[in-house]
Amino acid sequence: MDHRRQRQLVNQMLEANAKSEEELKNMTPEERHEYLQGRLKQKMFFSTAQRQSMYQKQQLSEKIQEKIQDNKPEDKKEETNAKKERNRRKRQKKREKLRAQKDNGEGDVEEDDDVVIVKDPNEEGSESDYHSD
Repeated sequence: MDHRRQRQLVNQMLEANAKSEEELKNMTPEERHEYLQGRLKQKMFFSTAQRQSMYQKQQLSEKIQEKIQDNKPEDKKEETNAKKERNRRKRQKKREKLRAQKDNGEGDVEEDDDVVIVKDPNEEGSESDYHSD
């Protein structure tokens, strides 16, 4: 609830329970003192409760901001950079392996960035593209 609206509702409630001046004049000084002291305590209680709730809201919003900052995209960037690095190393190993096969004469090797096709020198254009053992 809005802070101003909450304060208005509390003031309306206190005004609705308040005694009129005539009733105050009819009271003895001790009763009036007790009544006014009770009203002051009520107002102080509501003010304190409002401050505490505002403080709690502030603390909660700060915690939420911390959580948001903990999960920033920078962490994800580092994670994706690590994945990219791993994938780059894997591709590099595949390329090295293919070059070694090519140097040893283990068939014709066609290399693309991500796709590697190895042709078997013993295969002479069979009916299907798949070779069964």
